[in-house]
Amino acid sequence: MFSSRTDWDFRSSPLFSLVLQKRARGEEIIDLTESNPTRCGFRYQPDHLITPSALRNSVSYEPNPKGLLMARQAIAGWYERQQISVDPSRIVLSSGTSEAYSYLLRLLCNIDESIAVPKPGYPLLEYLCRLNDVNCQQYRLDYDGEWHIDVPSLAGILSPKTKAIVLVHPNNPTGSFLKLEERERILTVSEKQSIPLVVDEVFSAFPFEEDASRAGSFAGTQKSLTFTLNGLSKLVGLPQLKLAWIVVSGPDELCTNALQRLEVIADTFLSVGTPVQLSLETLLSDPAATRRQILDRVLNNYKGLREAFPQGSPVSIFGCEGGWNAVLRLPATRTDEEWAQELLQVHGILTHPGLLFDFDLKSCVVVSLLPEPKIFSEGMKGILTAVRH
Repeated sequence: MFSSRTDWDFRSSPLFSLVLQKRARGEEIIDLTESNPTRCGFRYQPDHLITPSALRNSVSYEPNPKGLLMARQAIAGWYERQQISVDPSRIVLSSGTSEAYSYLLRLLCNIDESIAVPKPGYPLLEYLCRLNDVNCQQYRLDYDGEWHIDVPSLAGILSPKTKAIVLVHPNNPTGSFLKLEERERILTVSEKQSIPLVVDEVFSAFPFEEDASRAGSFAGTQKSLTFTLNGLSKLVGLPQLKLAWIVVSGPDELCTNALQRLEVIADTFLSVGTPVQLSLETLLSDPAATRRQILDRVLNNYKGLREAFPQGSPVSIFGCEGGWNAVLRLPATRTDEEWAQELLQVHGILTHPGLLFDFDLKSCVVVSLLPEPKIFSEGMKGILTAVRH
């Protein structure tokens, strides 16, 4: 009766079952997986959400498949303030980056063709690929004190069926940005093999420090056909507003062809609400107001993490350059799943096992840097207690 693309294993994992049991019993859980900024105590400015004038002007519905011009101009203005030139006509809006990925999978891939995605990486991509009848081929990120793309690993999975290379800049969950040298090598591979790039930059506004070797935004790239993704969910910490975008850049002929096709794809959905589009200029006029709060929080928690687990500690911290997560490596006495279950069962601390993100390295857990400092500090103390015992 149902399609094979939705034939998932719906059984709860042991960790999730334990979460449900504890919550049913009313037990307190220190949640170090929280990724929703609206639940982390940040102060929002209501006037910077949906403005009253936007609601009034939304009574008249004038859909544009790529998004209202004024909204796309607001996005182009945001890039311009970063000294990046983006043509509003080369921007396509979507209701979120998940939908943007789906647009691009429909644009680029036929059934059973593939895209190259990073490992470790966010599991959402695998679900989106399956729903669009596309295969995920994984290339590795290696760690030697900082994370790097294993370019031979990437080259080894490319084939005539590879229709896109996905770059997550910075990566989730490793927090690693691409470097300038990596950018040039990937662009060269993309150009020579005529494989477009899909660059997810949703965490790009949250670098921990400046780095001259770090690649900037891929928006506006001319060398290869490139689709750069970003949106309000992370940039202004408002996932509920449901607006993201694709910037199409590269050789003119390829961009024109891609935009014509994307416009038809977007026209079949017309999913982005008018009020949020009309409010976009206000939302992007000062995204730093919320961004600064979030960045201060993740920097403070990352500093606390390094103080809790200094060099020589039984807990190792993988170097992180930005984003909202951090990766810990616990003693190899247990698998990452066993550690995650023990931390929750015995100490009431919820973490993500590394397996969720396809880590090859064992005994890793991933923690969010968004929780309020007191909660985060209690979680770190609990992890240290667990490891010592």
